[in-house]
Amino acid sequence: MVELQNAVMSKANFVKDIPAPSINLAENPGLAPYDMSSYTGIKGQNFFTSDTVLVRMLQKTLPENIRADVMDHLGRFGALVSGPMDEATTAAHKEGKYGVLNKYDRAGNRVDDIIYCEEQKAARKMAYDFGIVNLDFHKEWPHEFHYLHRMGLAYLQNQNGEGGVACPLAMTEGLINILKELGTEEQKRKYLPIIADPEKGSHFMAGQYITERVGGSNVSANRTVAYRQSNGKYLLHGEKWFCSNPGDLWVTTARLEGTNLIGLFLMPRYKDNGELNEHHILRTKDIIGSRGKVTAEIEYRGAEAEVIGKPSRGLVYLLDYVLKISRIHVALGGLGMARRAYSEALAYARRREAYGQNVADFPMVAKNLATMKLKQMAATLCVFQSWRYVMEKNIAEDVLVPALKYTVSVHGSWMAREAILVLGGNGIIGDFSILPRLMNDNIINETWEGTHNILGDHTMKALRRPKVRDVFFHELDSFEAGAGQFPQLEAAIRYYRERKEKLKEYARDSGSMDRNLFEMNILPMVDFLYETFSIGLFLREAICDLQKNDETFFLFLRGYLEILNRKADQMVSSGDIFSQMDKLEKIIYY
Repeated sequence: MVELQNAVMSKANFVKDIPAPSINLAENPGLAPYDMSSYTGIKGQNFFTSDTVLVRMLQKTLPENIRADVMDHLGRFGALVSGPMDEATTAAHKEGKYGVLNKYDRAGNRVDDIIYCEEQKAARKMAYDFGIVNLDFHKEWPHEFHYLHRMGLAYLQNQNGEGGVACPLAMTEGLINILKELGTEEQKRKYLPIIADPEKGSHFMAGQYITERVGGSNVSANRTVAYRQSNGKYLLHGEKWFCSNPGDLWVTTARLEGTNLIGLFLMPRYKDNGELNEHHILRTKDIIGSRGKVTAEIEYRGAEAEVIGKPSRGLVYLLDYVLKISRIHVALGGLGMARRAYSEALAYARRREAYGQNVADFPMVAKNLATMKLKQMAATLCVFQSWRYVMEKNIAEDVLVPALKYTVSVHGSWMAREAILVLGGNGIIGDFSILPRLMNDNIINETWEGTHNILGDHTMKALRRPKVRDVFFHELDSFEAGAGQFPQLEAAIRYYRERKEKLKEYARDSGSMDRNLFEMNILPMVDFLYETFSIGLFLREAICDLQKNDETFFLFLRGYLEILNRKADQMVSSGDIFSQMDKLEKIIYY
C-alpha cells in the first residue's frame, strides 16, 4: 500500500512539474488576444438599478414613507444577486455539485436527507438572510414588508435562473402565507419558526408535494389517503411523484378516508416526538433544469400530518393559496430569467466584433434586440400590474394570474432562445454564459403549476364571470384616460378600442362555443388578451410621459404596435420605427 501511495504521489509531482506550453504567436496566430479575451459578460451590473422599467414603476407606486428604504434595500440586493450570489450559483451548477440523497447514516438508520454542496447552501443563505421571504420577521426592518418589495426581490433573484433558490423561496413564501391565513395559533407557533425565523439554520426548506403518478393538474385524482387519528392528526399512505425541495416542512394533499374529498395537510420532517416522519424518499428525479434543488419521489408509509383549515376545502385552499402564489412566482420567474437573457445578449452584442464592427450595430441584430426589449417591457408592465391587483385584492387578478403564468413563462423561454442566437456558438456553451441553464430552467418553469391549456381554461372561465369581466374591462378602459388631449395617440387609441371590443366578443361567445372548438382556440384568445392588456399599459405610460412633454413611451408604444401588427412575411417599411437605427438604439439602451 505504501509503495502504491508513493507511486501515485510521484506521478502527481511529475505531472505538476511539467511546464505550461509557451505560446508562439508567430506560429499560432489563432491564439492571440481578441475582442472577447477579457469578456466578463454582465459582471458588475446591478440587476436592480440597471432595470429602468422596474425602477420607474416602483418610484411611481411605492408609498412615499417607505420608498427610499425599499429602493435602497432592492439596490443592495441587486448588487448581491449579480455578484456573490451569481458566483455561488454558477459554482453550484457543475457536475458533482448537485444535491444527492443520503438514505442511511453509518449505523444503518434511515435519515432520508438531501446533501447540498457548500456553494448551493451559501446562495440560499445569502438570499434568506437578506429577508427575501421573511423580512417582516427581521426586527431591524422598520416597515411592513410591502408586497411590491417582496415581489421585486423575488424577480431579482430569478435573474440567476431558478438556481436552486427561486423555487424553494416561492414554496416557502406560499407556506408562510398559508400558515398566516389558515393556520391555528398552535400551528403558527410551531411551524412559522421552522421556515421564517431569521436565526434558523436551514434556508428555504419548505416544499410542495401534490403531484402523483396518476396526474398533476387533476389533483382530485389523488390516491394518497389520509386516516384521521384520535389525537386529531392524520396518517397518510400513498406516494408523491414530484416532490420539489425535500426539507423541513411541506404542504401536501390526500383523499380523506372513505370520501372523495381532498384535504390539504402540513407535514414536518420530524414528528412531535423527535422521530423522523414516515416519508420515504425513493429516488431523486433526473430533470433537465432547475437542478440546483432536488426533486424526488416520496412514499408515505403512515406519515404524520396536520390538516390545515377545514378538511373538506383542501382543493379550494390549494387553488387560492398554494397554486395562486406559485403561479405568480412562475410568471415573475419567467420575467426575471428573460431580463437576464436580454442583458447577456446585449452585453455580448456590444462587445463582439464581426466584419469590422460591433454585432449590435448591424441593423438585423438591432432589430432583434429592440424586439426583445419591447416584449420584455410589455411583460414587465403586465406582471407589475398583476402584483398591484393581488396586493389590492382587485378581482382582475383572477384573469391575470393564470394568463401571465402561461404567457410570461413562454416569453421567458423565447427570450432565452433569442439570446442564445445572438451569441451564436458561444451561446450554447455552458461555461461561457448562464444562457444554456436559463433555457433549461425556463422549460421547467413553463411546466410548473398547470399546463398551458389548463391555465388558458382558467383565464377564460374567470373572464366569463360577469363581475370579474366588468372589473377587468373597467381596468382596460382606465388605461386610456387622458388620451384625448394628444392627437398623436389617435391611431393607437382606435386600434386599442377595436381590440377591446374583440376581447369582449371572446368573453361573451366562448361560453356558448362548441367545447372542442373552444379548447382549440383557448391559447390564441389568451395571447390576444395578454397583447391587448399590454397595449393598454404602454398607452397609459405614454400618456403619462406626454403630459410631461416626453415622448419616450410613445416611441415604445409605436414600436410595440409594429411588432404586433407585422405578419411573419411582412417586411419593415421606410418610416417604421424599426427602419430607423437611432430609434432602435433608444429602445435598446433605455
